[in-house]
Amino acid sequence: MVNWGNPEEHVAWALRFMPTLNGMPALIPSEFLAVWSRHLVEAGFCHVDYLRGMADEDGNIHVSRLPKQRIKLSPPVRGPRHNLNNAWKWVDMDEPDPEPIRLPNIMELQPNEQAALLNQFAEAGMIPTPEGRFAGGVEE
Repeated sequence: MVNWGNPEEHVAWALRFMPTLNGMPALIPSEFLAVWSRHLVEAGFCHVDYLRGMADEDGNIHVSRLPKQRIKLSPPVRGPRHNLNNAWKWVDMDEPDPEPIRLPNIMELQPNEQAALLNQFAEAGMIPTPEGRFAGGVEE
């Protein structure tokens, strides 16, 4: 029997022997399942049987009684927003999202500012030579 009030048990049972891409069940140590279960509960997930236990005699649950989401996924400050960028992080629900990095519109810069940026790119080897090679050795 699952102890729905224990975050480390709440969904651990459902994570056991999860199918993989080739259909074989994933063999995950119980310690991982407990950590993942707690994580999912903190992210606001709960099982239907847990919700049924909260219902009144008419089968209703007031939203004020529902579990609170305690963590959220915060996007990376820099880099692409995809699953392979490990700069994503789980933070407290009250933590504000980071301000996105805003790149300047180079057409709004003064000529000396544009030149300064070009110099930085050239010094970093990011502007190709006339032969089509980058100073850093990476070909086009």
